[in-house]
Amino acid sequence: MYQLDRIKAAQNLRGFSHSKTAEALDIPLATLKKYLSGERTLPHDFWKKVSQLFNVPLSFFNVKSLTNFSMSEVNFRARARIKASHSNAIAEYVSLAETINSYFSRNIKNLPIFNILDDYNLDPDSEDSPEIAALRVRSEWGLGVQPINNIISLLELKGIKVFSLPLNVREVDALSISLDGQPFVLLDTFKSAERTRFDAAHELAHIFLHIYDTQTPNDDIDYKKRESEADRFASCFLMPDENFLSLAPKEMSINNMLKYKSYWRVSLQAINYKSHKLNLLTDWVYRSNCMKINSLGYHKNEPQPTHHDQSILHLKLLKLLDAKGDFSVNKMLNEIGISEEDFDNLTFKSLTLFKEYKDLRRPKLKIVE
Repeated sequence: MYQLDRIKAAQNLRGFSHSKTAEALDIPLATLKKYLSGERTLPHDFWKKVSQLFNVPLSFFNVKSLTNFSMSEVNFRARARIKASHSNAIAEYVSLAETINSYFSRNIKNLPIFNILDDYNLDPDSEDSPEIAALRVRSEWGLGVQPINNIISLLELKGIKVFSLPLNVREVDALSISLDGQPFVLLDTFKSAERTRFDAAHELAHIFLHIYDTQTPNDDIDYKKRESEADRFASCFLMPDENFLSLAPKEMSINNMLKYKSYWRVSLQAINYKSHKLNLLTDWVYRSNCMKINSLGYHKNEPQPTHHDQSILHLKLLKLLDAKGDFSVNKMLNEIGISEEDFDNLTFKSLTLFKEYKDLRRPKLKIVE
């Protein structure tokens, strides 16, 4: 009934090795390996124990991944520095995100569909390709040149599958990948709101500039070039050059930049970098600002932080399913093969919000004397 290879998936998800699993199950490592190879009959309570150990429902061990993909297809920073255990966990979280999306697609009609621009693949030899692409996307999406209010809900509205990444590690801010033609983005929401907004725009760049590119990067130089292009796209997408220049303070001091960053809802470092790129700051002033930002600790703790952008889609989909009248959260989780905690952590706490929504709608009983 259950598949032995799903044990490996559960181990990857939780960062377990065979030896750690055997120790947790209180069995010899050799015995575990014989269980997994099919050489030895499983004890009657084996699946219940591993279900509890890895905090996954029993159905997890009976659900196959929808799409086989390589981690080389995933776009994320610090590729060379990421640990194998983190890379394995990311792969499993991406697979769970795809399974969640598949469940909603089966049960709800007319979900937003992503449309790539016909001429998105710009001239790679053009020095301004990322900036041109950013402005083109803004134009196609009817965004004008004003600040983007909620970039997460914007991506959801445009058919990009956005999930929150439960794995809080320094090397991975966000990631993106195309699964069966569908673009997926996973964001680390443990970081500052400003960083999350920039990460979302950065992954949007990968979607338009790289994910559907027929040429696969060959080495670290190609990857670094892609990351640089994505950063430039993100900067222009969040802060279009022309409007940034027209509204910029006459004197770009640290104090003035602090006020200006609240308008665009980006980091102080992003304002400093953009101001230098557009020649509002000399090289010397830019470097001095960088040193001051670091000395004040603003590179780690964002000053005067903005609020986090919110996901809207997942909660809305849960409400739509609930409106049908025969919806059960437990049945949904069992069909997906996911724990309540993992579902909540991948969907921006949508289950927590859904329960609050249900509690508010529940009739309140009053004692009448």
